[in-house]
Amino acid sequence: MENPETRQLALWKSEFGREYTDRNDHEKPERKTSWGRILEGISATRVLEVGCNVGWNLEYLRQLGVPELHGIEPQAYAVERARARNAAFQVQQGTAFALPYAAASFDLVFTSGVLIHIGPEELGAAMAEIYRVARRWIVAVEYDHPVEKEVAYRGHAGALWKRDHREAWHTRHRDLRLVKWIDLSPADGYDECTAHVFEKPAPGAR
Repeated sequence: MENPETRQLALWKSEFGREYTDRNDHEKPERKTSWGRILEGISATRVLEVGCNVGWNLEYLRQLGVPELHGIEPQAYAVERARARNAAFQVQQGTAFALPYAAASFDLVFTSGVLIHIGPEELGAAMAEIYRVARRWIVAVEYDHPVEKEVAYRGHAGALWKRDHREAWHTRHRDLRLVKWIDLSPADGYDECTAHVFEKPAPGAR
């Protein structure tokens, strides 16, 4: 689809986004353990992170043995940092609204703290692209809330929404099966959030 320049994307491409990158470019070893829990029972050799920033999640997955790792990130500065982290990571500048891959390109596609920064009007378009390029698994590690609720984010309005991400995915893609969900906390290397693991049906089963 057409790649919209949303208010949120403009914010992340600005100095605000660069400051976020610098502030968060440090290792959180607990996240490797969390990803081990998320991936338990899942076979995925080709993985894409949508909104990968500087590539720390890709690094944890590399340490867990995932052989082929890709990332999409709108902020040029973060893309440079991710590529410098590991030249084997295949990171491109781009957005969730126009993923430059064929359908079913990846065993698993995931977001981590990304859908919360997509406005209600654009959320469906981003989810449709993630769904399109995922072959089997979709993982959403996001702030959850029973109903959609905008939250001020570092002094900015229109930049963060908590919502029921399981319902958000199921409303738009009813064939997804929720395989498991894991509540995460600072002890796991995250703010209070939830990891949802969805499975797409096999092509012949749709």
